[in-house]
Amino acid sequence: MDLPKSITWEELTHFTDKQNLALEALKKHKYLLYGGAMGGGKSYWLRWVLIYLLARWANEGKKNVRVGLFCEDYPALKDRHLSKIDFEFPAWLGILNKADYEFTLYAEYGSGVICFRNLDDASKYQSAEFAAIAVDELTKNQKEVFDFLRTRLRWKDIENTKFVAASNPGGQGHAWVKDIWMDGKFEPTEREAHLFRFIPSKATDNPYLPKSYFESLEGLPEEMRKAYIEGNWDLFKGQYFTEWNRERHVIHPFPVPDSWKKFRSYDHGRENPACCKWYTLDYDGRLWVYRELYVKGLNVDQIAEKINELSQGEGYQFSVADAAIFARTGMIDKGGAETIASTFARNGIMFIPSSKKRVDGWALMHQYLRWTENQPPRMIYFNTCYDSIRTIPSLVYDRHKVEDLDTNGEDHAADCDRYLLQKIQEQRTAPPMTEAERKVKQIKEERQSIGNLYEPEL
Repeated sequence: MDLPKSITWEELTHFTDKQNLALEALKKHKYLLYGGAMGGGKSYWLRWVLIYLLARWANEGKKNVRVGLFCEDYPALKDRHLSKIDFEFPAWLGILNKADYEFTLYAEYGSGVICFRNLDDASKYQSAEFAAIAVDELTKNQKEVFDFLRTRLRWKDIENTKFVAASNPGGQGHAWVKDIWMDGKFEPTEREAHLFRFIPSKATDNPYLPKSYFESLEGLPEEMRKAYIEGNWDLFKGQYFTEWNRERHVIHPFPVPDSWKKFRSYDHGRENPACCKWYTLDYDGRLWVYRELYVKGLNVDQIAEKINELSQGEGYQFSVADAAIFARTGMIDKGGAETIASTFARNGIMFIPSSKKRVDGWALMHQYLRWTENQPPRMIYFNTCYDSIRTIPSLVYDRHKVEDLDTNGEDHAADCDRYLLQKIQEQRTAPPMTEAERKVKQIKEERQSIGNLYEPEL
């Protein structure tokens, strides 16, 4: 980048050590996530890294290149980025068109364009092309948005296109972002897994923040403090089930005793995932989630077949499902109008309807997940229940119904738990009798029988 002779790149950007580390990582990786805690300078870094890319491509002879910087909506775009341009980008660098929300570098710097856009409906960019795409607060979006934006990442004569993002923990997309960039869990078809990189940032990485900022963060509730100061992706603002702790709620599988009561719970979906879960109740009233089925794009009979395959040889106290599957509008089958529940029944699976009181169900789930240092939680998951472990801690509060969770999140596994808990509540499996207890019971029954023989007639 040919800067005025009186200034260097370092003097222009004042990048911190961590921001420079992220820039170096971007040179080697195509998909880079920068962030974690608040105050790490993520939004600032996104703006300037796009300037860097445009200038680098200009030095390679590639002019008029367009890149996109996206936020979830225009108010966020204005607050986080557009309001900063006038005093942050020097006047000699380029000009902001406030009508089109585009910043264009002057010709001597390649005439590249940063297009500031929102993601209220990503499909409106169906015909757009960008050499680089930056998304601020990526976790505010579902994975489908990321998948779509990848299709818009192309530019003539540029092979090394880039996707960069910044985000704090939390939001409806928390789970899939954590899966990919932190835990390295990719789809089997992913061919670019080696090109993903996460660079964590913390407020302490930013030397320009005043001491009072840290003092205000230290006063936050524990889960918010850990998310905002430490960048802890297991705790974050707005998290619905703050009780969740992987060390407390997840366990290696063990053989389930035949004497323990067993149950099933089901949340229907076709375009969205369908989820079925298997539970067992021990003698202390503790609920163990020991199996799950999480599938998408299957018809009811196909789902029933899979549930039956996984349930062979087991008996259940009952199986509960979303009350919606008992509605006549559920589906049209070969025999005419038929509910989803009746289709399951034809395939040997008898469901009872769940309670429709959502908030009451979530209150029970909070109780069963709650734990202390001396008291374990009353609901524990086998680590083979991957989608429960992945999605339940990622759920957030509904903005308008403060006691409910946001149904835009991936709540299918949690719904299964809610349906079941509202049916069993305080039940427990009666422990098997000892030999002495059996003898006492036998004597009492024999005495009762003898007494009945000599009972006088009325």
